[in-house]
Amino acid sequence: MSEAPHSADYIHDERFDWWSRDFLRLLKTRAIGDAIATSLADFGVGEGHWSLGLLDAFVDLREVTGVDREREWCARSAKKYAERAPHIAYRAVEADASDTGLPDGSFDIVTAQTLLMHSLAPEKIVAEMRRVAKRGGTILCVEPVNHLNWAQTLELTHFLAPAERAAFYGVWVRFVDFVKSRRGDQDIGLRLPTLLARAGLENIRMWSNDRVRLDPIETYDIDFLEEEMGRDWVREALAGAAIDAAEIECVKAIVARIRAEKPRELDFVPRASASFICVATAP
Repeated sequence: MSEAPHSADYIHDERFDWWSRDFLRLLKTRAIGDAIATSLADFGVGEGHWSLGLLDAFVDLREVTGVDREREWCARSAKKYAERAPHIAYRAVEADASDTGLPDGSFDIVTAQTLLMHSLAPEKIVAEMRRVAKRGGTILCVEPVNHLNWAQTLELTHFLAPAERAAFYGVWVRFVDFVKSRRGDQDIGLRLPTLLARAGLENIRMWSNDRVRLDPIETYDIDFLEEEMGRDWVREALAGAAIDAAEIECVKAIVARIRAEKPRELDFVPRASASFICVATAP
């Protein structure tokens, strides 16, 4: 049996709901104004959700190139474009995002969503994005700040004693720090301006996602936490971060208490998407 492609557990069509359409139209106005952009490269394209979502706002686009190191994502993105945007000339390029082989100065827009967070050398990817962008072209990076995303789970721990909350959050901090050293930075959204500035990009601007989802309380982050703790790579990271069995059992007990004592007034809970969009211009 072939191995699943990178991030297969996290790439689904719900990504089409990550962004409000009116926000993306506003983003287009903020990013390029009245300029006409006809070509776009989507680094780490996955199934194409991000760049497909941009088509409704960047209406002049005619050519899209999706770059991914995984052959399966290249195939799936081509299929998704054929189904949802047959008017777009789409091609998939199987390559590493830090060395795509694409010609210099080829694209009006070069973008990536939740790609840099998985790299131990994100500056190399940003340099490659600059290289393939046209002079005066737009670089558009989207990355999360997962400390903020996961902090929403902690909002439901208000009934815990301070020492319990500290222990709960402390496990998460150690976990994230270990993952950063081995798999990439879960909070790289906060570093985007620095990364783009060091790459020599200009006119750097930044916004945050305006989307707040109202999820059924039964599917809130406490369930996500339990699901995540069952993944092989998470178990390996917990061990690497020296988070012992007693601490894990403590977290599980707190999760059980959250589930038992969660607020009953509403049948949904607001959940923000703490991700940042950083836009810059290629000199």
